[in-house]
Amino acid sequence: MAPGASLMTVRGPVAASSLGIILPHEHLFSMFGEEPAELHQYDRQLLLATVVPYLENLRAQGCTAIIDGTTAWFGRQPALLRDISARTGIHILTNTGYYGAANDRYVPKSALEESADQIAARWLAEWTDGIGGTGIKPGFLKLGVDAGPLSGIDRKLITAAARTHRKSGLTLAVHTGDNPAALHEQLTVLRAEGVAPGALVWIHANQCPDDAAVLGAAAAGAWISLDGLAADTLNRHLALCRALKSAGRLRQVLLSHDGNTFRANGKRPMKTYAALFTDFIPRLTAAGFDQAEIRSLTAHNPALAYAVGVRLLPQ
Repeated sequence: MAPGASLMTVRGPVAASSLGIILPHEHLFSMFGEEPAELHQYDRQLLLATVVPYLENLRAQGCTAIIDGTTAWFGRQPALLRDISARTGIHILTNTGYYGAANDRYVPKSALEESADQIAARWLAEWTDGIGGTGIKPGFLKLGVDAGPLSGIDRKLITAAARTHRKSGLTLAVHTGDNPAALHEQLTVLRAEGVAPGALVWIHANQCPDDAAVLGAAAAGAWISLDGLAADTLNRHLALCRALKSAGRLRQVLLSHDGNTFRANGKRPMKTYAALFTDFIPRLTAAGFDQAEIRSLTAHNPALAYAVGVRLLPQ
């Protein structure tokens, strides 16, 4: 890890080397599935009573940081995340960007009309000035793309994100799922903007049944995020870890759950995110992964992936 590398949390920068286990794709709360709103209102008392004890339990299991993927327009509230971080001692990263999946439901109308440069300027303002008057800076860019080839708006969002990265060093975490062709298009956009593939995280790469495509993306330099850890996915996650290890790409693998502690203001059941600790790390050990490899998967890799730093193609 580069000396001095840091992650931008809701309470400020934290040295990457000081962190332990990091969950790189979870949601402490969200309004996904509800009507879009720039700032949703939560039942704060109920939310805290649900989220804080859950995070305290995760901390007791070794979790030191959570990268929160709830974007603007479906529930992002950085000040609430900062409060939760202070109460629990867990470092939390929030984001800038727009979620272009779900048929663009959560993309604000302004983005449909603005240029990539105008969108990038909005995101960069959050990076330089903080989000919505809170002074809290985003720790990464969260985006999403729909199925099939990149649509016009999705391509524009990826372009805007690449331009934001060049001036901020924020990593692009893109909900892509089982769409390796779109992942290839994203890498093409990044290269056209002079941004290295190491700035991109393929979110939900585990949903792609084509191992060759996953290995190809890793060989190109992208981060491979194996999300959705749960009892019924452990065999698939283990198989992918083995395949990526055999290909010499284990240091590009991230593990997480896409969990959600407080969904739709408490109207929907919690999606838990402790399987890494209770089930998958023991399974990795039983499968012959050594402690250094497990440390890489759970601590070193996510710290390096989300450390702030401009990643450009060589001139």
